[in-house]
Amino acid sequence: MKFLVSFLILSTAGVAQAQAWKVLPKGVRVVGYRNVTTSKITSNFNRSGTESSLGSSFRVDASTFNQMTGGLIVPGSNVDQAAYNNLVVGEYKVDAQAQFNVHGTGVGYGITDKIMWYGEIAYYNAQVKANIKRTAGNTYEETARILEQNGGTQNNIIAENLRNMVDANESTIQSVIQNYYGYKPIGDWYGSGYGDAETGLMIKAVDRGVWGLMVYPGVVLPTGRQDDPDILQDVGFGDGQFDFFSEVATGYVLNDKISFGTTLRGTYQAPTTKTLRVPTQRDFTLSSESGQFDVKYGNKVNFMMNSTISVGDWISFTPIYRYMSQGSSKYASDYKAANKYLAYNTNKKEHQVQLTTTLSSITPFLKKEFLLPAQININLVKTVHGVNVPNQSRFEVEFRMLF
Repeated sequence: MKFLVSFLILSTAGVAQAQAWKVLPKGVRVVGYRNVTTSKITSNFNRSGTESSLGSSFRVDASTFNQMTGGLIVPGSNVDQAAYNNLVVGEYKVDAQAQFNVHGTGVGYGITDKIMWYGEIAYYNAQVKANIKRTAGNTYEETARILEQNGGTQNNIIAENLRNMVDANESTIQSVIQNYYGYKPIGDWYGSGYGDAETGLMIKAVDRGVWGLMVYPGVVLPTGRQDDPDILQDVGFGDGQFDFFSEVATGYVLNDKISFGTTLRGTYQAPTTKTLRVPTQRDFTLSSESGQFDVKYGNKVNFMMNSTISVGDWISFTPIYRYMSQGSSKYASDYKAANKYLAYNTNKKEHQVQLTTTLSSITPFLKKEFLLPAQININLVKTVHGVNVPNQSRFEVEFRMLF
């Protein structure tokens, strides 16, 4: 149930949603705080874009034993092929749910009237609840009968041993995960820590009054907690490498009541080296061996468009659409098969809708009708579709102040 938590933390660009190309005047500062609370996340959008359980289901059968013993069993040679195919120890499901509370802080400073610097970071509090449930029993008796029907001393001995085998309940599987594979127990996990920090420059390239264009390059620093390869149910708050991005923002003001904005960002994720578990099968992630991998996560594209409807100088409503696409990851190591298994199904797509309600004193301040320029945003965010991303909703409250 590994996934990386990634939230839009805080954008100090253009404190007014309507004019995405605006930057802070020279010498002016902005500070911001955002609190993000997610819904309980119980499902993902899988590789086909349909909703599936956040936890995983798995089956322990003869092939699982064969993998654990290094392929000592040869079906049709030292064990009957039909019995081998029929043997099931059990089927199991890991029920899981996750929830997060995130505190984001950001600062910005107007270097000139056209260029501003900004930086932002978030602190995560996460809880994941996970437990193993058995969904189907063993086939010891049926397999023993197949062996006896085929006759032979060896088949009869194996049949007798099968009838005496311990039934593998949830505790047995937990013991195998810990003692054979070397993972920490599956159960509730709580974690907190910083996410990756972001910093960059915002450059106002064009300002024609009713429309404009801003470009900004930036970097994401690997300050966030990474997932532990020995814990199956933990969550990473960062992905462990530098990201370099460039973004373009533009907008158009139709009149005093209605305006539009859009942004487009491309992100290059730099290669890094990680210690990971070495999978031996594509769809079976448990492994008793760890190894060093050179990892190149897929590059990302983020797109956003919005329209802002103002109700007087103080209140506005902004519906927003967001899209994210990430390419497949690449892995390089001495484990040739594992490289392919890890890279399989690592592409991502996400469609989100958002409604922002803004209470702002910036316009009244500029009109000298209020003492302080500040802004409060209340955001409702919902992931409506995606590929290999969590199905989640978020409630966000954000405060910004200029001085």
